[in-house]
Amino acid sequence: MFRKITAAFLLLAVVRDVWMHSTDALGRISMGLPVVAVAVLDGLAGRRMLARKAPKRSRPLAVFLLSSLSLALVSYVGAVAYVDHQLARRDYPGVFDDCHKVWGARGLVLAEPQIVRHGMQNTIESVTLAFDEGATGCEVDVLFDGELGHFIVSHDRPYHLKNGQLLFLEELLAAVGQRGYIWLDFKKLRKLDETELAAAVAELLDLTRRHGDPQRMYVEGEDPLNLSAFRDAGFPTILDTHPLTDAHFLTPALINLYKLLYYFGDFTVMAMNYGKLEDPIYGERTRDRLGRLPRFIYHVEDDQAVLASLAMDAAVRVILVNDQSLNRYGLNGCP
Repeated sequence: MFRKITAAFLLLAVVRDVWMHSTDALGRISMGLPVVAVAVLDGLAGRRMLARKAPKRSRPLAVFLLSSLSLALVSYVGAVAYVDHQLARRDYPGVFDDCHKVWGARGLVLAEPQIVRHGMQNTIESVTLAFDEGATGCEVDVLFDGELGHFIVSHDRPYHLKNGQLLFLEELLAAVGQRGYIWLDFKKLRKLDETELAAAVAELLDLTRRHGDPQRMYVEGEDPLNLSAFRDAGFPTILDTHPLTDAHFLTPALINLYKLLYYFGDFTVMAMNYGKLEDPIYGERTRDRLGRLPRFIYHVEDDQAVLASLAMDAAVRVILVNDQSLNRYGLNGCP
């Protein structure tokens, strides 16, 4: 039985390799290691070993555990192969696709270099300035207050006051109107219970009816279950991910899991931190593994070569520069 499962696993791995046309040695090794593991387990579970060394009562449990592991590995490879094939065939209609990919990160704050947790970021003034200076879109941090029933523009709790007062998302949207796209970085989305989640979706639908276009409102979250409520309401959604560095040996498996969440969650784009220049998260191997899947890349350092490379990457749709005092909105990614 185990040898048959192993053979099926090997076949699926080969099919996946054909579909992906992978030339990445690390990727091949990452796919081969589970095959070797199943083969080893197959040998350990052989009848002779079980008969000689394992008590009779433990044999069914050992067989069950090994069979479950083998089935899980086969399912994993099959799911990854299927998702890779489907994503490679997609055209991704409706996803933001413009030559000017740099958006404002919490607005444009000329007086305060570097992203900080307080001050004039995430304000009507900073977002308005970003659009005035040519940004096509702007990222804003929000939290939903279940007691108030409204979105608060703030990175953290306790809320950051703006001019001594809470800034409600409604005020921000009323001020900027439909000048550009808004990337809502939804903090603590996973903390919302069912009632709060329904209230948050209803509130955002109401706000976009009165102050904007739902298709220009990208909702970001790292919780795929709660994020799916905004997807179902018709909003473009951003699945926020946290991969390991590009060079880490576990990165291929983690990227595959994120692709599964993205595909079966039917989200619009994927987002991730660029990482450090000397040890990036969004490096060459990660870029290759993601294929044509559209992504938003944030926390990018102001490095000319890196920004130029991201601008020319067709799969990268939006870039957020780490220094919010810099206007890089004119960076052109047209061929």
